[in-house]
Amino acid sequence: MTTEQATETASEGGMAMHTDWWTSGWNHVLPQHQGMMLCLIFGTATTRGLEGDLDGVVHEIFGDELRGVFHSLGENLDSPILWIDEEEVEDAESEEEKDELRAAAKAHEATLTSALQAAGMTVPVTIRELAHTMVELGIATTRDGTWSMPEVLPRPDDVLTLPDDVLTRLQRMRQFTDTEAADQAIVRHLIEDLDYPEEVFTSLDRFVAITGEGIDKVRAALDQLVELGDARLYRGDPQVTVAAKDLPAHARFHLVPDWERFNEHRMHITREG
Repeated sequence: MTTEQATETASEGGMAMHTDWWTSGWNHVLPQHQGMMLCLIFGTATTRGLEGDLDGVVHEIFGDELRGVFHSLGENLDSPILWIDEEEVEDAESEEEKDELRAAAKAHEATLTSALQAAGMTVPVTIRELAHTMVELGIATTRDGTWSMPEVLPRPDDVLTLPDDVLTRLQRMRQFTDTEAADQAIVRHLIEDLDYPEEVFTSLDRFVAITGEGIDKVRAALDQLVELGDARLYRGDPQVTVAAKDLPAHARFHLVPDWERFNEHRMHITREG
């Protein structure tokens, strides 16, 4: 793992999180919060060049404040794996929402259990065992007492057999990640340059020039806007609905944003200066 892949460097004495953790999709397969915490520990051990077993590394990072650091995640490495956030359940606004959270947690646990069993691996029940599982999966390695992480984390769907609904979720998550830069550039143009237009008559070539992104990324980002309900694309007279993936680069089309829907589920940060 390179310095650029951590949120803070070892020289700063801070914690280091591998930036590929979210893109990899492991939070959809492993216990979300405890898996992320262990990735943070592995990343910090890697960037600081720490040596020793897991207990020694954890003590070197956190000192005697382990209980305070783990907080609701567990008292120590031998605490049980948690699949549900009880505080989130308590904050749920209805019994139906609570039942949905509990059902999702059970499905999440079943996904990892069945995948590990199919791979002939032991199903972890404690944080310590989860750390060993993550090492077995290649998320982190320890050689001669030195910890390291690969620059690109293994993808869960490459090393485990996962159910179709999880595979679909991972594919969708990666699609959003892949189109994020083009998506945000288009949104900034519509908001900051055009001041929330009711309609834009434009082309893919123009969006490529404005965003600095490749035409395939622009096509995917526009079709994603349509899929989310944030905009519609039309062409012709009378107007017919079109998809960006079917448009020639030079073809002019109408982009009609749905600002009410957009503002309901999006957060936009305006640049200053």
